[in-house]
Amino acid sequence: MKLVETLTSYLTPDLIKKASEYLTESEHATVKGFNAAIPSILGAIIHDSSNKSTMDQIWDLVTQMDNESFDLENLENLFEGKYENRLENRFGSILLEVLFGQRFQAVNQELSNYAEFKSENSASKLLNLTAPLVLAYLKKKALLEDYGISGLTMWLGSFKKEVQTSVPSSLFSILNFGNPGENLDKITSAPTHEHDHSNNNWGMWLIGLLALLAFLWFVMKSCNKNEWNNNKESTTLKIDSTTIKTGDQTKEIDNTADGLIAKLDSVVQAKWAILGKPIKLSLPGGIDINIPEKGVEARLVNFIEDKNKTIDKTTWFDFDRILFETGSSKLNPASQIQINNITAILKAFPQVNIKVGGYTDNVGDPKVNQKLSQARAEMVMSALLTNGIESRRMEAEGYGQEHPVGDNKTESGRDLNRRVSLRVTKK
Repeated sequence: MKLVETLTSYLTPDLIKKASEYLTESEHATVKGFNAAIPSILGAIIHDSSNKSTMDQIWDLVTQMDNESFDLENLENLFEGKYENRLENRFGSILLEVLFGQRFQAVNQELSNYAEFKSENSASKLLNLTAPLVLAYLKKKALLEDYGISGLTMWLGSFKKEVQTSVPSSLFSILNFGNPGENLDKITSAPTHEHDHSNNNWGMWLIGLLALLAFLWFVMKSCNKNEWNNNKESTTLKIDSTTIKTGDQTKEIDNTADGLIAKLDSVVQAKWAILGKPIKLSLPGGIDINIPEKGVEARLVNFIEDKNKTIDKTTWFDFDRILFETGSSKLNPASQIQINNITAILKAFPQVNIKVGGYTDNVGDPKVNQKLSQARAEMVMSALLTNGIESRRMEAEGYGQEHPVGDNKTESGRDLNRRVSLRVTKK
């Protein structure tokens, strides 16, 4: 799993809500701030890890940190009582000083500008919230994997490309990372030894030749693929213009829904194909979204707009294009297509509030199933929150194997029961 993605997964909607209240900033700005602060701190650690003195200081912070007060699965509980005594601990402040030093004010100002905070002081508070979170996760990783300083350093180095692409470009020069798109400095685990130069030259020449051949093969393959795509009849369902924020730019998950769906299992593709051909659904405000003709989005909008349809606790709308990794709450990237559409609907109807429900089949421990269903419901809610939907408009609950809609004695029935649904609670 990606490092930045793992850390941001701890930012539950409840945590974001409490953090935004603490910062006195909007939840959208708070999410944006965390999304910049986490990779910036990780990137600074990776960048400086080739400096033995700096890494020794960071390692001391990781190993000395009192981890007992940090329940990474329930960070929102740390907001009970005085924030300064629970989250903004001295270890986090020391880490920021080690990493940023005299650059802290510049980092603070740029983070404030990027997140569009009302007060620059909010950026300082957020950095002091993020630093101990990073330290706590690194300590957890070191303990689980039995890493020493060199093991942790090498493990961090394996994520340098991912971390780099997540750092806002405006922070690159301040953090001395170079220019966006360039690799972070290489982490050297051992001193360079002198070898026979003729052998090195021959080896480098051979590596260069192989790299050139690989590049030419890739170009030829790409050209053939592009030619096929250009000649292919276009039945592409475009992803809605509602997008997610990554780093300092607004990026779409992919250029087309077809591109994401093509990567799915053939069984899933067949199920999604049954939903029908692409159609355009018009929303208030002049926004159009592309959906399958039998997709749940149309029924949801119809329910919202029909004044004769009253809100109750039994009318649920099952997401029909949401996928999770087996036994996990991690969303498949193709799920973002429908999440973006639901985001657009909620933005078009700002008076609407919703509840997200998670469900499983009856296989396995009921307690484990309930916990998984809760995590999946929260993950969908978190994705909507990241897209700019306020947490006050949403709630999430996992029902586990309760309320089955299919026969758990059959595979097809169990498949129906493994779902995430949406209920309108206000319109």
